[in-house]
Amino acid sequence: MSRQNAIQQMSLPGAPPRVTQTVPASIGLLAVTGSAATATLAVVTAGVYRPSAITIAVGLVAMGAVVGAWFLAGRRAAHLTPRTLYAVAAAWAAPLLLARPLFSGDVWSYLAQGATAALGLDPYRSGPASALGADSVFTAQVSHYWADTPAPYGPAWMLLSRGVALLTGENLGAGVLAYRLVALAGVVLIAWALPRLAVRAGGSPGVAVWLGLLNPLVLWHLVAGVHNDALMLGLMLTGLELALAAVDRIHAGGESDRLVAHLRLAAGAVLLTLAADIKFVAGAAFCVVLVAIAHRLDRPAPLMTGVVTGAVLGTGALSMIAGFGWITGPLGSLSVYSWMAPTTATGLLIGAVAGTGVTPVAVTVANAIGLVVCVPVVIGLLVAMFRRRLEPIRGLGLIFTAALLCGAVVQPWYVLWAVLPLAVAARTRRSRLRVAGVSALIAVALPPLTGGVTAMIGGYAIAAVVLGTAALLIRRRLARPAAVTPVPIPATTTVPRQPAVRERERVAAQPRT
Repeated sequence: MSRQNAIQQMSLPGAPPRVTQTVPASIGLLAVTGSAATATLAVVTAGVYRPSAITIAVGLVAMGAVVGAWFLAGRRAAHLTPRTLYAVAAAWAAPLLLARPLFSGDVWSYLAQGATAALGLDPYRSGPASALGADSVFTAQVSHYWADTPAPYGPAWMLLSRGVALLTGENLGAGVLAYRLVALAGVVLIAWALPRLAVRAGGSPGVAVWLGLLNPLVLWHLVAGVHNDALMLGLMLTGLELALAAVDRIHAGGESDRLVAHLRLAAGAVLLTLAADIKFVAGAAFCVVLVAIAHRLDRPAPLMTGVVTGAVLGTGALSMIAGFGWITGPLGSLSVYSWMAPTTATGLLIGAVAGTGVTPVAVTVANAIGLVVCVPVVIGLLVAMFRRRLEPIRGLGLIFTAALLCGAVVQPWYVLWAVLPLAVAARTRRSRLRVAGVSALIAVALPPLTGGVTAMIGGYAIAAVVLGTAALLIRRRLARPAAVTPVPIPATTTVPRQPAVRERERVAAQPRT
């Protein structure tokens, strides 16, 4: 192809060269915008500025800018490679790695529980106040809601917390940095597993990375919030991918591949066990592996028994070291009412109407009703998965959804339990919009800063005006029809004439008789 022809092809509307030049430019702009917004959020929440209407508004606008950039990136996610989206995620997350823990103080509880275990005490029996004393540097940082609450986490996390305490001592900054590195490792595992699981579930790898990894909830609560859900979800999704790939290899491979496939299945089961030993809800992922074994193998019973037995023995071994208090530990979190849980919110509403004395009974009854409803729903989802009426990874997301809707305790970062599997299995535009819409609403449910009533109202009003104006301008620009540039025809190009025209010219040129 000559240089002139190549230039002519690039000038044609919709030609591939123009598309490949436009998409990276727009994604690069979104990466810079999101990075600037997260950097602004990190600066505003650093503790240098006092909470006021202006600082609250700036933080809310920064959050809104990230959510807006996320939605705009979703318009092209299906046509982008995971590597490109990884770069965007890194740009957005980098400023938050230097921010103080946002939206929650759970990391201080991790430090206090680890220090309790490092002293040889049982964190499943004593809260930070009774175990470490009121004068401890760790107890001073823990919220008064959780100062007397024992640890609710599994044995794997308690052993990890004990190791962090032995490594960092009473240095709070070093302790937070250690937990942030742990959370970052979990996010990296999530990034590795999402596109692979999406291919397995028949979805788009780019959409899965956009909807899952770039999700503002991941930025707010896993990267900036330093929650142990990051490591739990990373181990769960990675273990799930390894186990499912191993089952496929056992089904399709020969005798030489069976040993390698069984070792990979064991590695996946180990990761799933560790995830469940951080938070026991991750054990639901074993259902997906058991379904895959039942569907793909001729004699599934021995392998299914081996996977379950290995998980139980592994959990027992860790519990022998860390303690068995994790079995009843989560019950301690029920002492603090979670307004985001639908069942608990219903009980609180009944108490507000009937009187505060009725509140404890109303909340207990509502939580019990939620449990009664949740059990048959989960069983029905499992049956649908085994009968091939429900894609297993999507079924896992729906199981977590049922647990969140019916559970007694719900935190914003808990929503990621359901969001990440559903992001993997989202194959239609409607399903993607549902996951994105719920994520966006939960992402802006908590403000980055809190202040007085006047400051909060003023901050939200200013942020609403700024974000509403920006959204209107962006919408008008996106709705504006693109200008079509006419393609010039070179002067040397001759237009061939039709045969009928040439015949009429030939007849007209003949002499008349």
